[in-house]
Amino acid sequence: MTPQGALKSRTGEGPGRFGGSIRATLWPTRAFAGGVRWFDELYVWTEGAAPTVTQRARIQINALRDTFKWLEYDLVEQVGVTISFGTVERALDPLNALFEQNVLLAHRTYVMLRGAPDRLRSRYRLRGFAEMLRGLGYHVGYRVSAPRVGMELRGVELVRPEFAKVLATTANREEAWIDLAAEVRAVGLDTQTTIIGGVQEVEQARMAALAGFELGQGLAVRPPYPPPSLPHG
Repeated sequence: MTPQGALKSRTGEGPGRFGGSIRATLWPTRAFAGGVRWFDELYVWTEGAAPTVTQRARIQINALRDTFKWLEYDLVEQVGVTISFGTVERALDPLNALFEQNVLLAHRTYVMLRGAPDRLRSRYRLRGFAEMLRGLGYHVGYRVSAPRVGMELRGVELVRPEFAKVLATTANREEAWIDLAAEVRAVGLDTQTTIIGGVQEVEQARMAALAGFELGQGLAVRPPYPPPSLPHG
């Protein structure tokens, strides 16, 4: 069972308030060789109801606020968060303000952007947001969510990430991992800075390392843990 905690459902008052529960867990990112620690990724999901796009944006912003508090109180060392393209489009001003207010924590914060470029109303706003983060010293990455890495070429070109995350292949063959590494390189990413998520078996970790990947997440790497509790007051 995945260790998890509840985040407050602070998605607004009145009719737009989210009626479900918001759950969260932190997944450590480690090097396959030696277990060198990188960041712990905050993974947030909902239960009991499906949020609207606007509610999802508020959930991500509120989770980001908590993340900065964890860093401020030294409850975690380095944290990775995911921000969707839709959140950037619908909540750009509060996002900008939040990152600017916490710029002293930028070197400990890794931001993964994810989404479909074709659905963007303004690619300029998304690219400008990524450049703003880089200018403030935040680490900007890209989270691959398509079934094939090659399908994310336009997103990678738009964000221009310094790191990325892809899901582990379920095929138990070294050739499948070599193919995944080739796809990662073909879209301009680097296997040394591309995290392999969902590494559940030790054999997956071994084959990922043989294919040139250096970083992983999953039960075979390090189990997740619940988000820390913030001090009262």
